[in-house]
Amino acid sequence: MAKKRFPYLLGHAEIASLYGVERQTSQLWKTRGVLGEPDVVISGNPYWLLPTVLGLAEDGTRDYLPERLKEYEAGIDGGYVVDDAAELPNIVGLKEIPWIFGKKYMDVYQWRVRRSFAPEDAMISGSPLWLLDSVLEDAEQRGRATAQEGIDRIRAGEREQIKPRGRKPSAEPKPTPPPLPEARTFTPGEHTVEDVTAFAAELLNSGFSMTVRPKR
Repeated sequence: MAKKRFPYLLGHAEIASLYGVERQTSQLWKTRGVLGEPDVVISGNPYWLLPTVLGLAEDGTRDYLPERLKEYEAGIDGGYVVDDAAELPNIVGLKEIPWIFGKKYMDVYQWRVRRSFAPEDAMISGSPLWLLDSVLEDAEQRGRATAQEGIDRIRAGEREQIKPRGRKPSAEPKPTPPPLPEARTFTPGEHTVEDVTAFAAELLNSGFSMTVRPKR
C-alpha cells in the first residue's frame, strides 16, 4: 500500500508559530488584509497553503523562523507542498464526516471516543483533518455503509463554512417606543385623590410603569 501523503496546510496557530508571534497577531493580519482569504475552509476553520504563508515574508516587514518551518514540516507525516488550492485532495473535518455516513455529529464523536474510527491524517490548529480516501478506506474495512450523496457533496467542493461572529442582525427593525408622558406633580389642596388615580390609570393602561416618590 502506498504511503499516504498530506498537503502542508496551516491555520492561525501554525502561522503564529512560524513567525514567532501570538495567535491573535495572525488573526489580526487576516482582519487587516495582510493575510488573504483562506485557501480552503474545512469544518468552519480557515487554512492556508504553505507558499501562501511564506509569502507574508516577501515584503520584508516580517520574517519566518527557519527552525519553526522545519519543525512544522516534520510534524506532517508524508507532507508535501501544494501551490494551488485547486490541486488539493479532498480533505474533511469533523463537520463533514457525518455527511459521508448520513449520520449525526455525535455518532461520529462516539466512534472516535471508542477508537472505532480512522485516526486523523493531520492535526492543524487543534482540529483533526482526514483525507476523504482515508475515511472511505476505513469505512470499507469496518463494513460501515456510506451515503453517496454526502460523498458527492464533498467531492464537489462543499464544506462547512466559517460562521460569522457577533450578534445576528435582527430580521426586522425594532419599533420606536412611544414617547414618555410628561411628569406631573400632585400637591395637597390643588389635586384630589381622583386626579392621582386617573393619571396612574392612564399610565398603566398605556403600558408604562411608574414609581411614586413622595416629597414634603
